[in-house]
Amino acid sequence: MEISTESRPRCHVDVDAEGVASVQFDNGRLNLLTAEAAAIYTETLHELQWRDDIRLLILRGRPTAFVGGADIKFLKDAKHRDIDAYIKGVFALCEQLRALPFPTMSVVSGYCLGAGMEVATVCDIKIAAKDARFGMPEVKLGVPSVIHGALLPGLIGWGRTRDLLLSGRMIDAEKACDWGLITATAPAESLEDEVGTWRHELLSGAPQALRNQKALIRSWERMPTQDAIAVGVEALVRAYDTSEPKDYIEAFLRARKRA
Repeated sequence: MEISTESRPRCHVDVDAEGVASVQFDNGRLNLLTAEAAAIYTETLHELQWRDDIRLLILRGRPTAFVGGADIKFLKDAKHRDIDAYIKGVFALCEQLRALPFPTMSVVSGYCLGAGMEVATVCDIKIAAKDARFGMPEVKLGVPSVIHGALLPGLIGWGRTRDLLLSGRMIDAEKACDWGLITATAPAESLEDEVGTWRHELLSGAPQALRNQKALIRSWERMPTQDAIAVGVEALVRAYDTSEPKDYIEAFLRARKRA
């Protein structure tokens, strides 16, 4: 969380021929997540949600900050109605990211703090430069960490969640990776090589199967184990409504024969 000196936020989007949507959140050097920024980013992601040609979303911020969190000046002067509207806007952004039907990958450089850390960690795959810094410093500003901070115990366990949320300290990318907060880390100069490796892995899966798998994962988060198993069986059977199993298995067998 930093004090704002930023211009109007923008959301840059490019979808390439392979169906990879590259999205950049841009709100100046500190890349603060203001109410206006959250609304713009949410609307953009909502529009992408309905595109059948997208197979993967790669989300970036700026080199200095993936998302630097909230604006301290706003937090200092906010009234009840202001903070209520703001936090609901951040909630809507994170939920929109979680609702995307295709895999999502966050690429983190610089600071990734507060609401920004929530945005990064709700993505399916999280890649960070080794010099990235993660933290939930809200208690040091007189407020608790909320909304998608509630997902942290499932990612890093209760002990480490208490560490981050009660101390408000920052941790480096290596520790974040060891804890399971992020998926992989790389030196800043080779970060895009690591992103390319994960891009290849995710694009190698069958497009509809990946969408089905993502939908299952979201369902499993809310279900008792037996119900989760049952819907998984149904999803596997429905996969044969398409030609993907036959097509991808045949391609796998051809590749193995050539090896």
